[in-house]
Amino acid sequence: MRLAEYAKIVQPEIEQFLMTEFAKLDSNNQLIAAMDYALMTGGKRLRPLLTLAVAETFGQKRAMIIKNASAVELMHTYSLIHDDLPAMDNDTLRRGKPTVHLKFGEDVAILAGDALQPLAFEWVLAGEQISAESKLELSRLLAKAAGANGMVAGQILDMEMTKATKTELATVRKLHNLKTGALIAYAVQAGGILAGVNQEIQQALWQFGLKYGLAFQIKDDIDDLIQDGDEDKQAYPTLLGLAGAQKALRKEVTDAQGLLKEIGEKAGVDIALLLSFLDYFDEMVK
Repeated sequence: MRLAEYAKIVQPEIEQFLMTEFAKLDSNNQLIAAMDYALMTGGKRLRPLLTLAVAETFGQKRAMIIKNASAVELMHTYSLIHDDLPAMDNDTLRRGKPTVHLKFGEDVAILAGDALQPLAFEWVLAGEQISAESKLELSRLLAKAAGANGMVAGQILDMEMTKATKTELATVRKLHNLKTGALIAYAVQAGGILAGVNQEIQQALWQFGLKYGLAFQIKDDIDDLIQDGDEDKQAYPTLLGLAGAQKALRKEVTDAQGLLKEIGEKAGVDIALLLSFLDYFDEMVK
C-alpha cells in the first residue's frame, strides 16, 4: 500500500476519532470550542499517520492503538496555538483560518494549549492492550520530545536566531531537529514501541524520524520560497541557495531510505508502506 492510499483510508479514521473523543469532554464550553477549533481546522495528520504506519508494519492492529497514536497530534496542536500568539510569531492565519487567539481571545488560546498538552499524556496512557512499561516509555519520550530538550528548546532557539545578525547552517539544523524533528521522530519511534519492537529497531526508527523531520522542514522552506517568495534568513534556500537546499533535501531523503531498508532487513518486515512516506518529497528529489 502506498502513502496516498493509506492516508485516504486512515486520515478519516483519525478525524472521526478526534471528533468522537472531543464530544466526550466535559468542561467549559468556550475552552472545549477553542481546543476543538484548533485541532479540527485541517492538517496532514502526518504524525499519527507515521505512528500508525510504523505500528502496522510491525504487526500491531491500528484499531487497538489509535488513541495512543493520536496523542502526538494534541501536542503538535498545542504548539501551533502557542507559536501563533502575539508574544511568539503573532500570526493571524493558520491553515487559512483565523488563529485561535484571534477567534477566542489570547487568554482562552493560552489555556486551550495548556489543556491539550496534559490531554496528550492522558491519551498516551489509555487502553488495556498496551503494557504499562510501554505507556511509561511513550510518556517519557513524548515529554522529552516536546520539552526543554526538544520542541520548546527549538522554539527558544528560533526566537534567539530571529534577533541574531549571523545565521549558521549547523545552528539552523539543530533548530529544526528540535522544533520540528523531535516530535516527528517521537511519532515514528512510538509506532515501534506500540508494536513491541526491540531497542535497536526503536533507535533506528528515531533516526529515520529525525531525517524525515529535517527533510520535511527543508521542503517547507523551498515551498515558501517558490510559492511565496519568502526569504527567511533561517531557511535552507537562503543559506544554501535553491540548488543547495534541493541537494540537502535529496541527501536527507536518501539517508532516510537507507535507514528504512536496514530496519526492514534487521526486523524481517516489509517496509514498503514506510518507504512510501518519502513520496511526499518525490517532485523535489528527482
